[in-house]
Amino acid sequence: MTANEQQQWAAQQARIEKEQLHFSGRIWHELLSKIRPSLFNKALRPRIDLTKYGPGVAKFYFTFVVLEKLTPNFSNWVGSDYYPKKASIDVGVRVPYQEVVAGDKAAVIKLMEKAVLEGIDTIGEHKLVAPFDYLAFKADVAAIFAQEGWYETDHLPA
Repeated sequence: MTANEQQQWAAQQARIEKEQLHFSGRIWHELLSKIRPSLFNKALRPRIDLTKYGPGVAKFYFTFVVLEKLTPNFSNWVGSDYYPKKASIDVGVRVPYQEVVAGDKAAVIKLMEKAVLEGIDTIGEHKLVAPFDYLAFKADVAAIFAQEGWYETDHLPA
């Protein structure tokens, strides 16, 4: 790795570390073109500030799990874990595989929105180190989702 590549990598890691929201996916390879977690990063990061809801959750990691069959090797991707030392929550929600296969872009976005809102609800199942108004967080995310074309992110910076 050249010095320039190391600097770019370090800058990218610092930027990622600053972000409060992280959306990713465990997606069956045939569906990669239909499920785009990056849309959620690009559209929600500039509009959501977790500090507004309290110090109990500083980082929200969300994984879309889109697999035809959830085998024991992959079952740990579904669920919700809270890490008090970092005040972070890691959530994985299954998106119905067959509905993604059959759905058009708008239908798949709706499935993903539903999964995110379900994932936010899991925050309430954990004992947090400090208060966090997950219902207000969910309401703000739902309000963004209610805006027509919220996922059209071509005009937003990368």
